[in-house]
Amino acid sequence: MSLATTMNAADYFMIVQGGVNKKSDLSNILSNLNSGNAIRVNPLQNAINFSVASKNNGNMFVVSGAADRIGIGTDNPQSVFHVIGNSQIGSGSVDGVLVQSAEEITYTSADQTNIVTKSISPSRAITSLICNTGCNGLFSLGAGFNGQLKTIAQQSLDTGAAKTSTITVAGGMGFNTITFNAVGDSAVIQYASSSSKWIIIGGNGADYSTV
Repeated sequence: MSLATTMNAADYFMIVQGGVNKKSDLSNILSNLNSGNAIRVNPLQNAINFSVASKNNGNMFVVSGAADRIGIGTDNPQSVFHVIGNSQIGSGSVDGVLVQSAEEITYTSADQTNIVTKSISPSRAITSLICNTGCNGLFSLGAGFNGQLKTIAQQSLDTGAAKTSTITVAGGMGFNTITFNAVGDSAVIQYASSSSKWIIIGGNGADYSTV
């Protein structure tokens, strides 16, 4: 019997039922599973990797059989459960926890020439801004999630040429602009559920203003 390397909807599985050879397609096998039965992948616990791809992510769900790890968005998980991107526990900010990751945004000379305003993700806990030599960075921050805590920091800036980063904030309480003038300047803000606005929590060296 040869080993099939491809399958299509018209193909069948060969199974043994009660000592009799039979054939069945996948939909029939799944439809005949009772609720008390279980489907196990790799029950012999071999060092086999298992992955599921989505339309835009080739590593949507990855099980590393050799490392005993699960990756979401990565084929090289560094812990038992490793997520690249945001994850949420619960249905919302009231009964759940939103777990965020960090991002870096670079403002280039081409961005400055074309007067580009780069968007800052409100769902990332930390955003680091990098402005290339000779650039005044232009950024924007939209509405957040209720309870969302956000830190924005200036990682690189051409301070010798008196350059700045300007962030236009949608729905700031008492401000709509944050300006950084030096490397290390930072702003800590939170999206308040009571007012649906960003409020100032703290930071270092940031100028908050209304323009």
